[in-house]
Formats: sequence, structure tokens, C-alpha cells
Amino acid sequence: MQNDEFPSADEFKASDASDTAKKERDEQERLFQDKLKRMSDEAEANAEAKQSGFDFSEGESEDEPFKPELAGDLQNPKESYDLYYTIRRLLMQGLPTGDKNKKLRQFVYDEKNLYLRQGVHRPDDGSIVGADSRQSRLQFLREAYAATNAWAARGGSANDIFLEYYDLNKKMRFR
Repeated sequence: MQNDEFPSADEFKASDASDTAKKERDEQERLFQDKLKRMSDEAEANAEAKQSGFDFSEGESEDEPFKPELAGDLQNPKESYDLYYTIRRLLMQGLPTGDKNKKLRQFVYDEKNLYLRQGVHRPDDGSIVGADSRQSRLQFLREAYAATNAWAARGGSANDIFLEYYDLNKKMRFR
């Protein structure tokens, strides 16, 4: 058995430090998700302001259904506009309302916008972001729409849609 099969003591220390940092990040992420879940559950328990159903017939015509396969991944301002504001409308209808739930809604909106801005984070100081989620690539808008529409159809909680966007961000390595 050769000695070079085993890492040196220095390599163990280096990996221990990175393991500790990763464990701390994972713990912070878990705590944040637990907090968000509690906020979502509390909002669901007090769901007097949440609409119970969705009316998809308003504003949509049978003449022009969404046909993403026709546009490819080219920029299409009309489709971008329709998808973005449909996502926005579904979130406004499905998330709990009121000042008490404002922070919860903002977490969801920030996660959605992080995905649509393709990983551009919101500055901590509140300055201008420099990226517009309304003009995202159609691929991102379509995926966000599919996730949001599925969430709305099953009547999911705020935590559910947050995790949908979070998973999309993880998949694209924006988180």
C-alpha cells in the first residue's frame, strides 16, 4: 500500500475548514427555509385574505393561446410581457395578502426575480439592480410560468412556490 493514497494532514485540515464552512452555510439555509415554512404555515392558518380559486378565463382568448414551440428562444416582446404578467397575476392571487405577510411575499418575489434575472442578486443596500426580470430570456419565463401555473393549479402554499423557484435557481447554479 502506497502512502500517496491517503491525504496528508494538511489536506485534512483544509477539507475540515471547507466542510465546516459548508456545514454552516447549509445550517443557515436550513434555518432560513424553516423560518419561511413557519411564516407560510402561519399565513395559511390565517388565510382569510387568500383567494381560494383562480379564474383563468379573464383576459385570455382562445384565438391566441400560448405556443412556446413557435417562437423558439428568440426574443418575443409580446410573449415575454404575457408570461411575466401572468406569473405576477398568479402570485398576487395565490400568495397571502396584508402587511403581516409582506415579508413572506417579498421572499417569494425575490426568489422568482433572481431566477428571471439569471442570477443577478438584489443589492443589500437597496440600490438599482441593473437587470430587468420582465425582459428575461423566454426559456426562463416559460419555466417560471410552468412552475407558477402548476403551483396555482394545486393551490400550493407560499413555501411551495418559494421552493419551486429555489430549486430552479439551484438547478441553474444561481444559488
